[in-house]
Amino acid sequence: MEELKPYNIGFAGLSQGTHRFSYEIGDDFFACFEQSEIVRGRISLDLIMEKESDMLVIDYVFKGWVELDCDICLKPYRQPVEDEHRMYVKFGDGFTEQSEDVVVIPFETGHFDISHYVYEYIHLDLPIKRAHSGDGQEDSGCDKEMLDKVARHSVDLKTGNTVESLAASSQEALKKLRFDKNN
Repeated sequence: MEELKPYNIGFAGLSQGTHRFSYEIGDDFFACFEQSEIVRGRISLDLIMEKESDMLVIDYVFKGWVELDCDICLKPYRQPVEDEHRMYVKFGDGFTEQSEDVVVIPFETGHFDISHYVYEYIHLDLPIKRAHSGDGQEDSGCDKEMLDKVARHSVDLKTGNTVESLAASSQEALKKLRFDKNN
């Protein structure tokens, strides 16, 4: 894909030493990955590559935001992204991933595609629980109407009934009450 071409770093003609690259990651980047949870975002990536005779040491420095859906109200919100990762790219007989941060590429390779690693590192920085800053509190940014709907359909863990059914059963109980007018 044309959008990912800049992420295929040609290092064969580079001298040994430190080389810096800057990328602005946006919506076009995330659109290249079908299963991406991220549709919108703006992230600056500073990439520092140390070229040595037998390997490359690549430092990824991310800073920006992505748009995610809140787990509580389903309304989109901006999640800050700020992280650093280090990767070692060694030269060997074939392509293998020895660990999450060590990759071996063939000796004759003159370029290295970082796009998949950039995508993975951004996703690894996302929180497990995705919610507006106040976790569903009134001033958190959560959709108030959706919070009300969730509350109405929430299940009481002790009884297993929804709040709505508990209200209905309470009303039925009140209807059955008989009051003696003489007392």
